[in-house]
Amino acid sequence: MRRERRPALVITFPTTSAAMACEETCSKLGLPGRMIPVPGEISAGCGLAWKVSPADRDALSSGLEADHVPVEAMTVIDMIEFVR
Repeated sequence: MRRERRPALVITFPTTSAAMACEETCSKLGLPGRMIPVPGEISAGCGLAWKVSPADRDALSSGLEADHVPVEAMTVIDMIEFVR
């Protein structure tokens, strides 16, 4: 395995409960992504963020909006990932 920098959409939330609501919505709707600590490049209201491919932005935005999940920001940053 090697490490590579790849773009990732990082979604931040105003509260921890909003981050948990995002995780629940994504699980319910089968949307991709995973919870991560907020990267150092971003400042956020709570310490949790949702990481997903930038290509999934529209589907994720629609799902979160439909479930009334408050989002602080959506930011694309380069993050290190392990690839085979």
